Amino acid sequence: MRTANSGGGVADEKGAVEVVLSRHGHDASRLIQILREVQDDLGWLSPSILTAIADGTKLPRARVEGVAGFYHFFHTEPLGRYRVLWSDNITDRMLGNVDLMARMCKKLWLKPGSVSEDGLVSVDTTSCTGMCDQGPALLVNYRPITRMTPERVDKIVDLVRRKVPLDEWPAEYFVVEDNIRRKDALLSHDLAPGDALRALKSPQETLDAVKASGLRGRGGAGFSTGQKWDFCRNAVGTGANPAHYVVCNADEGEPGTFKDRVLLSAYADLVFEGMAIAGYVIGARKGLVYLRGEYRYLLEPLNAVLERRRAAN
Repeated sequence: MRTANSGGGVADEKGAVEVVLSRHGHDASRLIQILREVQDDLGWLSPSILTAIADGTKLPRARVEGVAGFYHFFHTEPLGRYRVLWSDNITDRMLGNVDLMARMCKKLWLKPGSVSEDGLVSVDTTSCTGMCDQGPALLVNYRPITRMTPERVDKIVDLVRRKVPLDEWPAEYFVVEDNIRRKDALLSHDLAPGDALRALKSPQETLDAVKASGLRGRGGAGFSTGQKWDFCRNAVGTGANPAHYVVCNADEGEPGTFKDRVLLSAYADLVFEGMAIAGYVIGARKGLVYLRGEYRYLLEPLNAVLERRRAAN
């Protein structure tokens, strides 16, 4: 990933953008994915990059810029080679994150929310990282580090100054624990991946069983899962090619929660199997997982689970 002081000319930049655009068929509906992948390659979304993406997707530039400016993890200003984001959840504050961040900034000779003069490091805050059970926490280039202490701050400052690659940092820094205290029925069974799918009956019989179970959604409203699936199944689509979709919103709706992190990291097979069952019942052929920026480190493991499941059919 290129950073604040990276080289590379306009031609390289346009070429990198075109590679991503081609990968997505210049499809405007995939704007967020395009922005993310271009940023991963080039480090940030400069004005010229936004123009190239707008031209390539045939979207108004103002719309592309609006999307890039809306999401916290899209960056329209240069970043440091090491991008440090402190979790700013209330539990992190109670555990002393403000003082720890101030200590780090003082030792790195920069202000919060800024990039060092040499472009090496930037330090800022982000919303809850989903690590409130093991805070204070931060992200370094999307990778979580938990249980921050003054001593750990000093060590990280030293690693950054010496430009040590993240893969060579102490492994214990990146340990994220599930902290499950008690497993109820959903997490206690011994079903192997694919068992639930192979046991399915007809869509209607499966829907009836879900309704009879009394299963409710995991959101605050606790809406009946069976009713929700029934409504979706009978919904009439619009447009030339109406279709149903299953969407997993893994965004941790309330600060201080981390259930989605645990499910995605330790029970991804269950999540995907549940989505497949829902799709079978409502007649959906595609599923989408919304993965929040703070959980970017889970993207590769989740893709690996999907590839394994696809290989097993």
